[in-house]
Amino acid sequence: MELIKVQEKNGQKVVSARELYNFLEITERFSNWFERQIQYGFVENLDFVGCEVFNTLANQTLKDYALTMDTAKEISMIQRSEKGKQARQYFIILLGRSW
Repeated sequence: MELIKVQEKNGQKVVSARELYNFLEITERFSNWFERQIQYGFVENLDFVGCEVFNTLANQTLKDYALTMDTAKEISMIQRSEKGKQARQYFIILLGRSW
């Protein structure tokens, strides 16, 4: 069962920060939430890479971030919610698989 879509970029499995944010049902603005997350010591171009996605509903391009699987798991761990626990367990299972 795929809770959060995992993609491959440059040979590495990644997760959209926006998809994780939506799954976690975060209520604060995405940009504010993501800025708070990177304060935990995540490093750009190592733990995440900035990218853009086109939102057809809003008819605009939005900033997104491709998170490594480890980063997505760590962000899920610090959410302290039931959705965070579900995401964390999902990533633990995925990381245990050989791709």
